Amino acid sequence: MSLTQAEMVFASVHEDGLNDFLTAFFTERPRYLVYGSPAFVPATSVAETSMAAIPFPGVPGGIEWRIALSIPRVDLFKQTTGLPPELSLQPGQFSAAIEAELCLDCRRLKIDPRPPRAGTSGKRDDDPKHPLREATCCKLKVFAIGHIEHVLAQNGEDAIAFAVDAVEIVDIAPADVEAVLECLLFMILQAVLANVRLPLRSLRVGAFNLSVTAGPLIEDDQIKARGNF
Repeated sequence: MSLTQAEMVFASVHEDGLNDFLTAFFTERPRYLVYGSPAFVPATSVAETSMAAIPFPGVPGGIEWRIALSIPRVDLFKQTTGLPPELSLQPGQFSAAIEAELCLDCRRLKIDPRPPRAGTSGKRDDDPKHPLREATCCKLKVFAIGHIEHVLAQNGEDAIAFAVDAVEIVDIAPADVEAVLECLLFMILQAVLANVRLPLRSLRVGAFNLSVTAGPLIEDDQIKARGNF
């Protein structure tokens, strides 16, 4: 059977090329992998994204935090890299291996002997620059499985986005703690990978513009699409 089947054009990208694309994307835009509150990330830059601290009564300035992700390494069905036994790669899916570092600023709080005053709960009395007192961090090895979706890029052209279906963290106990962390990283990875949009023009063959009528889909370690000129 012809590669094009009922269409006129067939195009594909191998998982090796896809990983090269992800490496280039995140190398140029590391801020999509590193997020933190002002004590860790004072301002958004090319390298990292600044976000608000987590408000909590009695913690001046809020709980300071940081998360840093490694560049995902993607495997397209059929499975060629190892996965935890809780996950299995099905037809039409991809898997991704990612390292995540979570940090909190675990400073000792001072008790004010005076009654609480209105308007001061969000301020630090010790230092306006919000210096870190003690960064407590952990590193986690995370595996995810998901599928691709046909979406639009920022310029309105057809693109591919990565949708996460499930995550698994290796060697975390007890099970309830693992479930909470997996829930957190599931939400984070959904948001991070949704920002990665692979334009379908990257699947073009030479000078041909591919108008997709079938796919894109995952099979044989490739993302494939079929269509017309």
